[in-house]
Amino acid sequence: MAEARKANTTDLSAFLQRTGRDIADMYRGASTWTTILRRADLLPTPTTPPPGEGNLLKRIHSFLHIDDAERSTLYRQFTADNAPAYEDLTEFDQTIARMLFFNLWDKAGGFTSYSTGLASLHSQHAVRSELGQLLTHLMYSGRARAAQPLTGAHAHIPLNIHHAYNRSEILAAMGVARLGGQLPGFFAQGVLWDAANNTDALLITLNKSERDFSPTVRYKDYALSRTHFHWESQNSTAPNSPTGQRYQKHAQQGSHVLLFMRDGKEISSGKAMPWILLGPATYERHTGSKPMAITWRLHHPLPDEIWSRLPGTVPPS
Repeated sequence: MAEARKANTTDLSAFLQRTGRDIADMYRGASTWTTILRRADLLPTPTTPPPGEGNLLKRIHSFLHIDDAERSTLYRQFTADNAPAYEDLTEFDQTIARMLFFNLWDKAGGFTSYSTGLASLHSQHAVRSELGQLLTHLMYSGRARAAQPLTGAHAHIPLNIHHAYNRSEILAAMGVARLGGQLPGFFAQGVLWDAANNTDALLITLNKSERDFSPTVRYKDYALSRTHFHWESQNSTAPNSPTGQRYQKHAQQGSHVLLFMRDGKEISSGKAMPWILLGPATYERHTGSKPMAITWRLHHPLPDEIWSRLPGTVPPS
């Protein structure tokens, strides 16, 4: 609070510049920029906050990983004072709006339509102000990188290769998350067969701690090189099973594989770590059964900024 009073600003980027703080510092524990300002008496605390404000502020941290200008721009647009109605968006932009929706309400928030949920943000002035400031800061902080969209059969999915996404965004982008169906807040698997897109999405956590993963699911997953990845299937998957056959024959049968990778389950602040989309991959070979140890060939080589963070994940020879 004293630091905020000394900085004497309600602008998030200005505060970070004046104090030398990192953006992640604002979101440790239950802290948010709005709560910091209110405790420092720099922002009026409403007598009666809008319904749901507290829960929404707790979700702002889930936008910290955003690293592309398109996503930041559209999320800001969809939460602006003059935000377009969900029904007026293109199909592609509606998908991004659903990514925003489920990032804010990963268990649907009690809404029965995306339009109603997004429209409810109009009364959430503090939430929209903080989210807008955060997204603006991320856009100009140097972390935003050039977009590399998915192509071919996945061109309609608004995800960029080698960019970061959390579970809510991934499931919403692929059309798996939906009201009245699968909700991100109840999804905990590391594998997903997406029948609509004819795609296996593999959500890989490299370093699996004993605290977070039981011995039966501490699979050995690691990059073999910039173009090849070693991955172990679930313990129930045998080469001759329908899933095992789909993995091996996906190219011949016309299905696809997308790899998502993260280093661990949490970042230093204790919040969930997002996944990096490694992009499409092709089966090359496997050994073993239950689990199958599969080598995937990545269509897009790992860039320096990802590869340089991976030393130690490849077992010594």
